[in-house]
Amino acid sequence: MFKLQRLEITGFKSFADYTEIVFTGNGITAVVGPNGCGKSNVSDCISWVLGEQRAKTLRGAEMKDVIFQGSKNRKPSGMAEVVLHLVRDDDFFDTEEGELEDIDQALGAFDEKVIDLDLIEGPDQIDVGPPDSNGFHSEEFEVETVQALQVGSVQTVEKIIKAKRHWRPRSVALEFAPGEAVSVTRRLYLSGESEYQLNGKNCRLRDIQDLFAGTGLSGSHYAIIEQGRIGQILSAKPSDRRTLIEEAAGISKFRTRQRAAEARLDSAKTNLGRISDIVSEIESQANSLRRQAGKTKRFVSLQEEFRVLLRTLFAAEGRHLSNLIDDLQKRLTQAVAIEHQFAAKVMEKEEGVREGTRNARLAEENLAEVRRKHAENALERDRSDREHRYQSEQILNLNNRLQALRGESESATHRLNLVESEFKRLRQDEEKEGADADASRLILVEAEKQYAEKIEDVQQIEGRLEFRRGELLKHTAAVERFDEIDRQMKMNLERISERATGLVREGIRAEETLTQHHSDAGRLAGELDSELKKLESLQTEKNEILAVTASARDALRQSDNELRTLQNEFSRTKNRLETLQELEEKRAVYAPQIQKLFAAQDSISIKLKGVLADFLKVDERAEKAVESLFGPFLQTVLVESAADSTKVSKWVRANEIGRIVSLAASDSSLRLSSPKEKTSGSKIEDLLGVSSELREILRKVFPREMSAIMVENFEEAKTGDVLVNHDGDLLIGGVLSITGMQGSDQKNSSLLAFKRELAGLEKSATELEKSIAAAESESAQNRKILTEREEKTVDLQSLIIKVERGILGFEVQRDSLKQDIERANRHLKVVSDESTQIASEIEHIQNQITEAAANRDSAESLRTEAQSDLECISQSLIRARENSETENAVLNEKRTQAATSSERRRSVQAALRRIESEQKELESRIAQQNIEVSEAETIIRNLRISVSDIAGKIASVNDDETIERTELNAAVTSVQKSRGTADSMGEELAELNRKSADALNERAAIEVRQTEAVTRLRSVNEKCSQDLNRTLAEIVEESEELESDVDLDYTRKAVGELRQRLDGFGAINMLAVEELTDTEDRLSFLVSQRQDIIDSIESAEEALREIKERSRAKFKQAFEVVNANFVEFFRELFGGGRGEMTLLESDDILEAGIEVVAQPPGKRLQNILLLSGGEKAMTAIALVLAIFKYRPSPFCLLDEVDAPLDDANVGRFVNKIAEMSEKTQFIVITHNKRTMEAARALYGVTMQEAGVSKVVSVKFD
Repeated sequence: MFKLQRLEITGFKSFADYTEIVFTGNGITAVVGPNGCGKSNVSDCISWVLGEQRAKTLRGAEMKDVIFQGSKNRKPSGMAEVVLHLVRDDDFFDTEEGELEDIDQALGAFDEKVIDLDLIEGPDQIDVGPPDSNGFHSEEFEVETVQALQVGSVQTVEKIIKAKRHWRPRSVALEFAPGEAVSVTRRLYLSGESEYQLNGKNCRLRDIQDLFAGTGLSGSHYAIIEQGRIGQILSAKPSDRRTLIEEAAGISKFRTRQRAAEARLDSAKTNLGRISDIVSEIESQANSLRRQAGKTKRFVSLQEEFRVLLRTLFAAEGRHLSNLIDDLQKRLTQAVAIEHQFAAKVMEKEEGVREGTRNARLAEENLAEVRRKHAENALERDRSDREHRYQSEQILNLNNRLQALRGESESATHRLNLVESEFKRLRQDEEKEGADADASRLILVEAEKQYAEKIEDVQQIEGRLEFRRGELLKHTAAVERFDEIDRQMKMNLERISERATGLVREGIRAEETLTQHHSDAGRLAGELDSELKKLESLQTEKNEILAVTASARDALRQSDNELRTLQNEFSRTKNRLETLQELEEKRAVYAPQIQKLFAAQDSISIKLKGVLADFLKVDERAEKAVESLFGPFLQTVLVESAADSTKVSKWVRANEIGRIVSLAASDSSLRLSSPKEKTSGSKIEDLLGVSSELREILRKVFPREMSAIMVENFEEAKTGDVLVNHDGDLLIGGVLSITGMQGSDQKNSSLLAFKRELAGLEKSATELEKSIAAAESESAQNRKILTEREEKTVDLQSLIIKVERGILGFEVQRDSLKQDIERANRHLKVVSDESTQIASEIEHIQNQITEAAANRDSAESLRTEAQSDLECISQSLIRARENSETENAVLNEKRTQAATSSERRRSVQAALRRIESEQKELESRIAQQNIEVSEAETIIRNLRISVSDIAGKIASVNDDETIERTELNAAVTSVQKSRGTADSMGEELAELNRKSADALNERAAIEVRQTEAVTRLRSVNEKCSQDLNRTLAEIVEESEELESDVDLDYTRKAVGELRQRLDGFGAINMLAVEELTDTEDRLSFLVSQRQDIIDSIESAEEALREIKERSRAKFKQAFEVVNANFVEFFRELFGGGRGEMTLLESDDILEAGIEVVAQPPGKRLQNILLLSGGEKAMTAIALVLAIFKYRPSPFCLLDEVDAPLDDANVGRFVNKIAEMSEKTQFIVITHNKRTMEAARALYGVTMQEAGVSKVVSVKFD
């Protein structure tokens, strides 16, 4: 239980600014204001913050309409925010929370048993059905089938719902201690983003709903009655009205858990079907893996033989290549020695070549050095000439600059003397102006003091003047107010007089209306009787069609079940047939050599007709006997001629694949015939089902087998013949007995049984296809009949509804006429009462006019007196202001004189600062010019010395040029001699290099052969590692005892043959044994998971039963108590009468609608929709108060529910909510004065600024 403390509104609808409404304690709080000011927005914001999601309920088209949209002077808001502050009062709901925790634990335990079938199936899992048929392969959705009842027919509707993986009861703690504060916040932004907060922390909408569930503030929120909703409580559907009692009973949380449990139960049942299909598929996979495991074992045995032979081959090749590599190594050593001899000679000759080349290079370098020195000397001579010209120009420029500096220095010295004399004069003027400014300042201070005294006198007189002016305004306003009262009273008197005249005319109209209503009531009674008879006839016809429709639906359901059974049987038969046909196509049931022969028939140019077993039609009882007699000869290959048999024999010998039996037979001899049905005592040749031609051939080829006789037991048979029984046991000549099976797997070894099953499945598949087509046709016909019946039922139901609506319209008109008659009678009475009341009001208004005139005269005399005093004070103020203005003129003159003196002083001081600055600048400039003159004289002296030295160097240039030409000629001659010597030695070195290259090529050829041998050895080693997973050295070491003269060619051929045999096995699943183990483990796991799902379904059903039992008990208890309260409140509010609630008939009380019966005093039982507006409001208020008495809500908000009530009923309404306000806070939005009088606090909503609401409050003690 919570108590409302504060409400904070920001940017919600017309509340543009931050607004706070404080609620103190219990009692009634009224919210008042004119129409359109935004009162109902207070109700809307409370509904909104509690989680209301319907924009229409909040009087908007979409949710963002609750954000302040702006006004003429304001911009729109970007966010709406409402904060609701409450405090926990007691632990009223602790027991209910405990029950919910038990249910949540049960749902949590259910989720723990749920498995993820997507992970179990895996990405490679074979589909068990089409994805669009049952939704097994959807990752996010599942199909839920619901039943929709429409005019007596059941239609199956599939809808896609989101799969919820886990039950999450809540994300935040919702338990609060008594006295603990709780704040609920909701924000909405223009972008559409929404936020919910609980005590400042983000939460979900569901957490807010769970917090207030069962308090009347969540779901149907009967504690918040918006404007116009009071009438909707009675006009709502019975099923919708039931939600009020559910909310009061506190089972809304249970209903939420019930829906969650039902959804999980449906999901679990769907998963059970899925996992059952998966188990069936994995069982088929396990059977297939068992066959693959047997084939793998045979492959591994042959592979081991292959590895032994492969080790022998690798060992022999390894020894051969190792010997070859050793021989090549010896030859390589000799070739390397020869190569080294030539290499030494080449090195010796290369040293001589290098020495000659070095001498030639030194001579060239010497030549380059001489040339470089000559170039540098020429450059130095040119540089000295340019330097001589440049320094001569510098001396000339510096002499000119020196003369200019001396002239500037003399000018600056003269200016400095003038500045010093000016500075002395300004210093004297500054002292004089300072004394004048001090004297002016003293005079100004005295004048300001006198002016301040005058201003103070003026302010005192102005204060007296303002006081008297206020008195005058007050009396003037009183006179005007009494004049307005007199005018309004006269207008009221005129209006009431007009109302009295109108009442006379209204009474006449009421009598005419009453007469017309009586005439219309008689006419409607006849039309209503005619429509009732028509409705009875249509109902009878409808019941007859419904009976026919039910039988058609049963026929459709039966045909659909038969079709589904046939389809399942066809699917199993087809899967088995496809498996056997695949084995037949691959010849997997034949011996390996037979399989290879059929695979190679095109390469040897023959056409194989099949094997002998393909052309035998043996009865199932004789299969074992025939297989025992013929044995492997059942796989005899049938060809067209003896030439083909010869080709087969040659191919078998060439490929050495084993033993194959072939038989030449014409096409005409291969026709099948029916065998004898009786097997006992018959010859085997009569049981084979072959043609006479083939029988003759078989007699020649298999005379003993064909003459064998089938017997039941050997004791009763004659001796001397070949006898065979049904189990395949043989007795030959009475002395030789052969008993037992040839292999361990009798099923797989029975070739005739395989052929018989294949033929039987083909026949069954054809028959099933015909049966399915017939069943589909029958089902379609039944569905067509049912559709026609249902369409006719719908048409008839539409006609019935149309007639019922017409009858309801007549009844509404009839009841409306009765109300109009009663209303006309009441109208006549009201006209009489109002006439009497108007007479008394006229007398009262005349008295008020007389009283207002007396008060107006008194106020007028006081106003005249205040006007006289005001004029006297005004004259005194004028004189005081004239004196202050005269003193102000004197003060301004003194201020001007003082300002002039100060300005002259500042001017002199500024001139002093300027002259002083200029003096310092001139002194600095003269010092700088003296320094520059000294530096220039020094530079000139240095330049003259440098010019003299450069002139001496230029004079010695001619002698150096002659010496340089002699050195250059000697260097050129040395270079030519060195180059000739180096060229002759290079030719000798080229001859030695040619001979060394020949020796190198010889060595390289040997190395290439050696590398090839090493590469072959490495290749053999790699193949050995790849095929045997061991190194070649290990294989050679283990095979030392083998003979050294192993025939490599023969061994390679034997290895190739074994490799072909291994390849002939086709695709081998080497992991079949491990996969079989894994599959069997997975199958066991899935079986256990299937049992877990069955257990979880039982657990969910138990939780669902518990939820429904508790909900029924709480609903029944709440309904009985609320109904009793409703009867009591109805009588109190109406002063009698009868009002009660009844449950409509239903198999489940939780699905039953609620009908409200209301019979005001003096009226007979009638349709509740025919009550007047005030009676509907009083009935709905009685129902709401009855619910509040059973389950008090933390607070209740009523938005203009008293609008349809008259004064007497408003009094009863106010008294009742005043009584209940001890336990519940009531916030009432109203225009009624009596409701306002009952409130402890009053909030007024105004709209001083267009489009923006404001709140003002008044609290009554």
